Amino acid sequence: MSEQQPIARLRGVSKHYGSTRALNDVSLDIMPGTIVGVLGPNGSGKTTLMGHLPGLLLPTSGTVETFGQSAAKLDDAALGRIGYVSQEPRLMDWLTVGETVAFVRSGRATWDEALCARLLVDFELDPGKRVSALSPGLRQRLAIILAVAPRPDLLLLDEPAASLDPVARNDFLRLLMELIQDGGRTILISSHILADVEKVVDTVLVINGGQVHCHQPLDELRESYHRVDLEAVGADLPDPLPLPGLLTVTGDRRRAMAVCGHVARRDVEAAARELGVEAKVRGLAFEEIYRLIATADGRKV
Repeated sequence: MSEQQPIARLRGVSKHYGSTRALNDVSLDIMPGTIVGVLGPNGSGKTTLMGHLPGLLLPTSGTVETFGQSAAKLDDAALGRIGYVSQEPRLMDWLTVGETVAFVRSGRATWDEALCARLLVDFELDPGKRVSALSPGLRQRLAIILAVAPRPDLLLLDEPAASLDPVARNDFLRLLMELIQDGGRTILISSHILADVEKVVDTVLVINGGQVHCHQPLDELRESYHRVDLEAVGADLPDPLPLPGLLTVTGDRRRAMAVCGHVARRDVEAAARELGVEAKVRGLAFEEIYRLIATADGRKV
């Protein structure tokens, strides 16, 4: 049986805007059937990275392939397999919601009419209302419908919930969970709302300064970052603490809290036992893991 081929493949991709380097020698494979959370601070390169996959942006150097084709030369069939929602969707303001749906539907080889009709109701979009009269949140809801109704093989969501209120955001997350059940679909979603990302993704891609700092299954990340609470028994705690993967330490010589990364829990527990102290090892919250990867912990994983 042949190995599964990636949906998208980037090799040595850099992107410059004048003297600004938005991407710096990025190489990675996006595999089919994965739900990837693309994370990083503002200006880290997330939007630039995602814009290369459908050929909306072209690399300054390096190569990008999507569905085995050069992303710069995707044919109509390949483009029809991609759904894209940008942070600020570009829509035709002079059309109504219904006319916009009809226009996009006419250019798609596949279209789930039942899904589209249901989402128009769920998202409270009036087909007779002009796009120019929609609030930013309603425009974003319409853009989401246009992207997901064709049930694309590759769905790119760049801050899709940025303009949505909490109720609409929950509706969107339920929709995303529904789409995920369709096994072969690949989804990339960028968001600053980490609690939302954690609910739906299986893979984490952290980018900062135009470089990939992490591209790893979420479950593996959770299993390789740990908090260790230590309390001295008799003698003071050693300084430095001989714990594997030690990243940070706070506290004093009697009580301390350490964070270890890139290491198995059993190795941390074994090292803590050897110290002869009271020690409790537990996992870190996803938000803490992300913060370590994106900032203080510079090692790539």
